Amino acid sequence: MSDEVYDQLFNKLNKWPLKIPKSKDSMKVLKIMFKPEEAELVSSAFDGPFIEPKTVEQIAEKLGRDKEEIKVAIEDAAKKGLIFEFEGKSENKLYYVMMPFVPGVFEWFMEGEPTDERREVRKIFNKIYKYWGMELGASDYPFIRVIPVEQKLDTKAEILTFEKVSQYIKDARSIAVINCVCRSTFDHCEKPLEVCMNFDSTADYLVKHRGARYVSYEEALEILKKAEEAGLVHITNNQQQKPNFICNCCPCCCGFLRGLTELNNPRTLTKSNFQPQINKEKCTICESCIKICPMGAIYHHYPHNDDLTDNLIKIEEERCIGCGLCSSKCPKEAITMIRVKEEIPVEKARDVIIEYEKQRIH
Repeated sequence: MSDEVYDQLFNKLNKWPLKIPKSKDSMKVLKIMFKPEEAELVSSAFDGPFIEPKTVEQIAEKLGRDKEEIKVAIEDAAKKGLIFEFEGKSENKLYYVMMPFVPGVFEWFMEGEPTDERREVRKIFNKIYKYWGMELGASDYPFIRVIPVEQKLDTKAEILTFEKVSQYIKDARSIAVINCVCRSTFDHCEKPLEVCMNFDSTADYLVKHRGARYVSYEEALEILKKAEEAGLVHITNNQQQKPNFICNCCPCCCGFLRGLTELNNPRTLTKSNFQPQINKEKCTICESCIKICPMGAIYHHYPHNDDLTDNLIKIEEERCIGCGLCSSKCPKEAITMIRVKEEIPVEKARDVIIEYEKQRIH
């Protein structure tokens, strides 16, 4: 089978806003993930990521192939993480749809024990991240945003629903937790792994096919607390309603946070509407906040004055993403997260795609 089938797959995948830059390396990744017959099946059955889900019967009819043969092939692709499976809301039918490369195929293909194929993909991604990572911030409307540590937000401010990480968990029909693929893949740190949460249909798919497990509302909150204590940043879809995941991310492995720390691309994510404010009277300059800050945005300003009045902890506001980890770690409760802006994300996932494309810069 010629490379044409991979070109077709590449073009279909790139109907998603977060695109794959075309190069020998990125095409090699597709060839590792998709066998030729899988690439042909997925690219022929679907028009693009999350476009027109289909049943096995509909796929078989479209392709003019035997239903039982298609059923086996489609189920295998779903188990492997190459396509998404969900149950229809009004009927007990399974539907399948093409997933985007990120977030989607990359994460679910890489989930699991190391194999030669996964090791090769890891090697390639470490090589190409410098240009691939820029595609994660190709719009002035970022795909991802930071959710601050909820317990440390200024109680005098009105906290909106989309700013409450606990609300997303409370509203979910089902919650599943799975290992962080970024840390499993790139292995740059020893932060906790089983901290990435998915909701509803995504949770159901990952439990069935990719080794995730269901958790209760209470356990999900405990996982968030564990992530905060480890210095991990909560990020989610840049929308108000029904995000399908909350990742707990480190700046050395996460593709989006690395967009800031390595590529200096501010478009990779939206900062929260909050920033830390330090109470100088309470602060003992223990430097706990400096140690936990994922962005290196906090520093000890050593004094110039004889009376030491300028011996302070200071914040570089342009580097701060408003995650609230410094506030959660402060033993003296000297740091409060105060509202500094009123940016409101779009409502739904479809709106994110529209806005991302509207504000695309490359």
